[in-house]
Order: sequence, then C-alpha cells, then structure tokens
Amino acid sequence: MKKLFLSVVLALSALVAGAQEVSVKYQPEVELGYSVGTGTFATGRVNLHTVQGVRVGQYFSAGVGLGLDFYHDLSESCEIFIPITLNVKGHLPVNANVTPFLSLDLGYGIGATEGVSGSGGFTWSPAVGIRYKKVKFELGYTSQRIQEYGIGFDMNAVRFAVGLVF
Repeated sequence: MKKLFLSVVLALSALVAGAQEVSVKYQPEVELGYSVGTGTFATGRVNLHTVQGVRVGQYFSAGVGLGLDFYHDLSESCEIFIPITLNVKGHLPVNANVTPFLSLDLGYGIGATEGVSGSGGFTWSPAVGIRYKKVKFELGYTSQRIQEYGIGFDMNAVRFAVGLVF
C-alpha cells in the first residue's frame, strides 16, 4: 500500500512539474451551422453554438458549450432545444495558421418552446474540422435524445458549421 501511495505521489509530482511548462489560455468560440436530419426522425435544424473553454498547450482544449438548435421540420412552427455540453478537442497544428482538429460534445438538450417543453435528453456530437487563423470549418454527426413520459427517440443529423475562434 505504501509503495502504491508513493508511486501515485511521484506521478502527480511529475505531472505538476511538467504542467508548469504548458500554457493555458482562455479560448472562446462561436459557430453557426446547419444539420441535415437522417434516419427515421429526419429533421433539419439550424445551430448557433458557443464554447467557453481553455486551450491547454497546442494539442488540447476543453470547455462548456451552450447552444440554440432551431428544429424547423417538427411541426408547422419552429421548435427550439438548448444543448448544454462539455466539449473536448484534440488539435494537430500543421503550421501557425492551419490546425486540423477532432471534437466531441457530450451533454443534455432541453426543450425550450411550447411544443417540446418538458422534453429533453442526452446529446452528443463527434466532429472533424480545420481551423485557418481564427476561422473554423467543421463536419460532424449529432444526436439529440428526446424523451417525455417514458417514451423516447433519437433525432440524428449530419452537421456542417462555420465559426470563429477568439
């Protein structure tokens, strides 16, 4: 037990010592996109999302995401979901201007309009993208679980987005 404790303390010490060399900076993002519905409940939606996060070194960032998803095919009126997510990204800088990345959002979407109030569920969205200077382009897949009164279904879509990284 003492050896395990000593090993953990040494590993954490090495991480803290190494972390002093890694830069951490605030990195907000905003994006506008469109999701083309797929599957049984194929519904298109317009997406407006922001991520407030931190960039840790040049290869990793994480933050909290908040968005508005305007589902325009659910009924005669537009329905709105508010996704609240945790976003993580892995970056692979090519040069000072070009950075490809992988992104993953995990969270919960809340129904915000009358037709979907009280409903909501798990949402997730993996994506690939590229950032050129401060502009990013992203292609991903998104799924919003809608559950109410014990009945649920998934609204899936292919998502295209353009955004700014500040």
